Parts: sequence; structure tokens; C-alpha cells
Amino acid sequence: MGKGDDQVDCPHGLWVDLRGDIPLLVVTDRGNSRLQRFTLEGKHVDSISGTTKMPCNLHERNGEVVIPDLLSKVVILDHNNKVIASLGEGEYSKQDWSTIRNQDPATFTPGRFVCPHGACFDHEGNIFVVEWVESGRVTKLRRVT
Repeated sequence: MGKGDDQVDCPHGLWVDLRGDIPLLVVTDRGNSRLQRFTLEGKHVDSISGTTKMPCNLHERNGEVVIPDLLSKVVILDHNNKVIASLGEGEYSKQDWSTIRNQDPATFTPGRFVCPHGACFDHEGNIFVVEWVESGRVTKLRRVT
């Protein structure tokens, strides 16, 4: 555990990225606000920073990767790991996210994320987002062509 290039702090999600020449293990390094990539033998390849503050997991479809961020947003990366969409406000700090997620669900603004914790694509490219709130909350984002 730590902040170094080959260390993680609160690793949360794992995904084997098969989009490149060699498979890479991608780790959501939530405590360090980054994604880290490793060979399957465990050698550190690189870190991807600046995309999310508290990444939770990853899911890929047709080269695009969806990443829920506990601080009220969902990010989509292209096949080169560049942000192509940032959905949500991303307005909360690490200090207040746990208080906000425990609020009365009636205070949540419809159509606005609170604490996205899981996200995945379905077979049509829609995205389902599950939030870590006391009442539980699932949002379906319909794919627009």
C-alpha cells in the first residue's frame, strides 16, 4: 500500500484489458485517484491519472471503458484511455461523499449521480450505474446513436 508507481491505496476494481498487443491487468487505485496497469506477471506498466478522483470498477464494450467515480460522475474512456465522456457533476470531495450518500433519498436530485460505485454496458451499449447509497439506486443511461 502506498503512493508509488507500483503501489496502490484502496484498490477496488480489477479488469484484464485485452484491447492492446498484450493483456494488461488494470487496477482502480481509488486512494490515489488513478488507474494502474500491470502485466499479468505483475510488472508495473503505467498509471492513468486525471480521469477520475475515486474510481471503483471498470467495464469494457467495443473498446470503450466505463468507470464509475464515487464523487458523483461516470467516465467513459476510448481505446487509447482518453476521456470521451464525463457524465455527472463530480462535485463532491472525498471528505463529504460518505455523508451525502447517507442522506434521505428524497433529497437526491433526479438525473444526478450521488455515489456511482458500479457501472456496466449491456449488449446494446446502454450503461447501468449502481450507486452506493443507503437506499440503493440504479440508473440506466440509454445509448444515443
